[in-house]
Amino acid sequence: MLGDKPDTIMNVDKSSFDAVVEDTTTTIEDIMVADSMIESTEKTVPSSKTIIELLRHGELEGAEIFRGSTDDQLTDNGWQQMVSTINGKDGWDIIITSPLSSCREFAEVIAQEDEIDLEINKEFKEIDFGEWEDKTPNQIIKEDASLLEAWWQSPTQVTPPSGEDFYDFRARVLKAYKEILREYKGKRILLVTHSGVIRVILMNVLGMQDDRLFSLNIDYASFSKIQIEIDDSRDFGTLIKHY
Repeated sequence: MLGDKPDTIMNVDKSSFDAVVEDTTTTIEDIMVADSMIESTEKTVPSSKTIIELLRHGELEGAEIFRGSTDDQLTDNGWQQMVSTINGKDGWDIIITSPLSSCREFAEVIAQEDEIDLEINKEFKEIDFGEWEDKTPNQIIKEDASLLEAWWQSPTQVTPPSGEDFYDFRARVLKAYKEILREYKGKRILLVTHSGVIRVILMNVLGMQDDRLFSLNIDYASFSKIQIEIDDSRDFGTLIKHY
């Protein structure tokens, strides 16, 4: 598959190999010796493939507001959106969820119905919008239109009043993400969370720059599947699907 990490790493002294090739008097025995040099320096790297599937919560009750720490409930439609997204999907070893009701309540039902272990992890909460919490964009425009415009233009560089800095948010999300990859190495994980959390994880996997944050469309009940190959030195992620 495109982007898969090779199972082996070649560590060959190229100059010694080139010397054999360039020598016009090279014999079959010489070539066999060169081949054996390559084989002896080939190192097998132990690795394990982990699957993590990201599910955003569905539609929420209330207006379209800045909603980070605000704990609103799913609408009936929002619940059905999540049901439709995971229809036909199963086989998870662990379900991990944000503690907010929009994610936790659905995760609890799926975990109970399918008899899957459930972990509630506060590090996968949405970014905290501070004084913008529970306010519509129009309300914020009346208070400080220039600050909101600056945030829209550069959400990673501008922080709402008393809100969570983006880089602090990213650090907590990726720290928790790396921890679950190692704790559940080789397992299949369902993570039920929020759009900002999903963006941070996908940007990390895809190697995207921070200023492309809003280039990723994360709809209600969106689903992303990532394959992670982990060895002793790093983890290598591939986005398998996203919708």
